[in-house]
Amino acid sequence: MGDGQQYYMRAENVIAAAIALSILDIVAVALRFWTRKVQRNPPRADDWLMIPATLVTVGIGIDQLYGVSQRGLGYWTEIPPGYTGSKSDLVTPQLIAKSQVEWAYTLMLPVALGCMKASFLFFYMRVFAIQKQSAIYKTLVGFITVVVLWAVTFVFATLFECGRDFRSIWGSQSEFQKQCTNTKNFVLILCITDFVSDILIIAIPVPLVLRLNLSTSKKIGVCSMFLLGGGTVVASLIRFIMMVGSFIGNFDITSDNILGVTACMYWGMVECGVGVFAACLPTIQVLFRRWIWEPAVSSTKSMFSSRSSRSSRYSGAYKEVIHVEKNFNIAYAKINDDSSRTEYPALLPPIHKTYDMWDERVGAAV
Repeated sequence: MGDGQQYYMRAENVIAAAIALSILDIVAVALRFWTRKVQRNPPRADDWLMIPATLVTVGIGIDQLYGVSQRGLGYWTEIPPGYTGSKSDLVTPQLIAKSQVEWAYTLMLPVALGCMKASFLFFYMRVFAIQKQSAIYKTLVGFITVVVLWAVTFVFATLFECGRDFRSIWGSQSEFQKQCTNTKNFVLILCITDFVSDILIIAIPVPLVLRLNLSTSKKIGVCSMFLLGGGTVVASLIRFIMMVGSFIGNFDITSDNILGVTACMYWGMVECGVGVFAACLPTIQVLFRRWIWEPAVSSTKSMFSSRSSRSSRYSGAYKEVIHVEKNFNIAYAKINDDSSRTEYPALLPPIHKTYDMWDERVGAAV
């Protein structure tokens, strides 16, 4: 490992993040749909949006794995022996692979993030916006529209960032910067709008939950569940700082172009992977409560109850028993046709019943 190569620039960590987050998201989305089946509720828009979000996130992971396999991610730029020109003018199979996976990643990122953001908003609409004429409903519809337009805009901006000259995309760095003059502004706007929208989406349910008729502890619990999506904000913030610092500030994450792209793609994968999982948590937590939390609590109570029962059984020598005897005389009556009532004496022997009651002095109950 060379100096300055942080953990998020290393090939093994890129591979681990791509595989682990892809598997985590696939399992989370599968559990989400299974929960709908268990609850006998049909999937809604927020559920269906998780499918393209997960598929594209997995696609980003595959893209990163391919980049690492071609040494286009996670490795220092290799200078051919005898090359004396500028590093920005260099064109090698390694750098071509880097440019290809970077372009594919930039195309897929807005799609994954757009589906994820829209899923959050549709979920809020289903929970909080019951009336279509309410202000929150109209606000959420407007926000969803903005998110969709945001994703579509950045997909086409990436697709035609160099006009129709696609060869410039995987040419030398100097040629790319010459032909694709708006890339810097495009990347900055993407990072800024992504970060701001994440903040707004995470913050939307907090005031709505606080208005509900719940206890303080339950309000905190519900807000905490929604705020778990804050992991996407952290990843978005880190990527935002890296990109803005590299372009307009004095913060250079690395002097190597390949490692710089690796860092940004790593945090983009983390943002998408954590975002998909966080979007599924409010739904799959039902399964967690039913299959893990409630059985654990029940078994714990049963264990302590059985211990208490055995303890009381073997400590009978220290308990005083009060015997109460009662006799019950059973009589029956005959109703004549003239609605007169004829009483008959008890013909059955009295029933003898004994009650055992633990003495209150030893803390036992009847």
